[in-house]
Parts: sequence; C-alpha cells; structure tokens
Amino acid sequence: MQRLTLLAGFALLIAPAAGAQVGHDPAKSPYRTLRYGQFVGINGGYFRGDGGQIGVAPHNGGSVGLRYDFLGAGTISLGLAASYNHLERFIVDKNKGVAAGTTGPFTQNTWMFEGILQFNLTGGKTWHGIAPYVSTGLGVVLSAAMPADTSGFKFRTKGALTPGLGARVFLTPRLFLRLEARSVFWQLSYPTVYRSPPSGDPSQPPAITGPGKEWVTSGWYTLGLSYAFHRPF
Repeated sequence: MQRLTLLAGFALLIAPAAGAQVGHDPAKSPYRTLRYGQFVGINGGYFRGDGGQIGVAPHNGGSVGLRYDFLGAGTISLGLAASYNHLERFIVDKNKGVAAGTTGPFTQNTWMFEGILQFNLTGGKTWHGIAPYVSTGLGVVLSAAMPADTSGFKFRTKGALTPGLGARVFLTPRLFLRLEARSVFWQLSYPTVYRSPPSGDPSQPPAITGPGKEWVTSGWYTLGLSYAFHRPF
C-alpha cells in the first residue's frame, strides 16, 4: 500500500505539470512527444497474497507474461495481456479443520488473459523520459484441477479485476521499461463442508465462519521491457 500511495502521489504531481509546458523552448523542454503508438513487451513479476481466509486459493509466486498495447501515444491506451503464474496454495482437510488439517504449500499454476484500459497522465508525451499512468483490467484466470484436494473446493476458472498504477520509463524513442503495481480481485466459493464443524472433531469450529463466498485481493508487481512500432491506424 505504501508503494501504491507513493506512485499515486508522483502521478498526481506530474499530471498538472503537463499543462505547464507551453512556452518551453522545445530543445530544453522536459517533455517529449511519443512518436509511436503500438507496443509489444515481455514482463516478469511477483504475486503476493494470502489465498483467502484459509489460504486454499492460489496466491504467492512468480509470473511471466506478454503484453500488446495500441493507441499508446495518446491519453488512452488499450492493451491485451497474457501471463503464466507459478503460484502456491494450501489444502485443508475437511475432516480435520484448519488447525490440524492444513498442509502445503502446493504448486497451483494459473494462466491469466486480460483486456486493459490505460489512462496516460502526461497524455501523448513523456516527462524526463517518464510516462506515468493509471489502468484497469478485466480478465479470466484458468487453473488445473488439484486431485489432492478432496474438500470439493475448486478454483478452476475465475473472472478477475486488475486496477493498477505504473510508469513507462523510455530508454530510447522505441524502447521502454514498464514498472507496475496492481491489485488482483477475484471471488472464491467455498464448499459446504468448510462451513460445518470437521467430522473428525465436531468440537472444532468450522473452517469458514462467514459467508460461503469471499472476495480476495492479491498484490501483483511487475517489471517489463517493451518495444514500440508505428501507429496501427
């Protein structure tokens, strides 16, 4: 949260400054116009979360991905992204409860596909080579079944909302680094056995004490390298 707050403050400081560039000597101006509007890039990152109340959803682990952006030289950019996420999760034995029946972590790989809407805070320009932005994404997450989990809990296919903050740091007119911090929201549905006392020890409380569904948030921090092409239109 501290990183997100600092990045948001940085973005808010730069955005008003974009209007103050009128009157600058073009040769000395800190602003440079983006000449290209189509980008393709690779990225690596790290997921950090808790997997929900009892940790049975995928959470901590690394990620690698591809991203394609177009109309990226103006105020609004559109993007498509795909990532492979090597995550981990726990298994809770429905007959033993959380205290005695939690095992793991186990590997739970996922694949995420997203559509991304990005608002560039300096418009079609960079400030000292930096172009900060805010974004939001909608995606779908796919994962394989885990036969070892006999509780009936299934992650499988989930919708995801991925708002974020970031900055493009241009090394050349065509090549830039992308630093990004995002939150990933998805909803979990727990099987009925988790909302009843464990059969092996009915004196223990249920694994899930609240509703059978829960929204879970994970942090996602990525660093990428992208290359610019000509405008698509």
